[in-house]
Amino acid sequence: LDLKEYGFTLLEDKKVEEYKLMLQYLRDSTVPYLLRHQFQNKKYYYTMLTFGFRHRINLFYRKDDGKSFFFEKTAEGVLLHPLAFNEDFLTCIVFNEDFPNYEKVLPPEEYKKLE
Repeated sequence: LDLKEYGFTLLEDKKVEEYKLMLQYLRDSTVPYLLRHQFQNKKYYYTMLTFGFRHRINLFYRKDDGKSFFFEKTAEGVLLHPLAFNEDFLTCIVFNEDFPNYEKVLPPEEYKKLE
């Protein structure tokens, strides 16, 4: 992909102008999605795809068998907004309106930390 064809120079003095251009490309679907977060550990590759401005899809790829998990939220209704990902845990932003969904998946002592 040649970014110059789409008006991008990636020069520091064009940063604001090119940010606005990217927003326009998201609005009109010239750019269908962005890869927002990318993490990995020994077991998984992870990325978040953002379509437009609000529609976010999580993609986990399990390295040992090549299986992919592509979802907006978990079966329990948990939305993932990851900040960090390592061998032992995934750290996420938790919004107040999502607290009831986390009660379904966290041990009671961990859930109390959200209060």
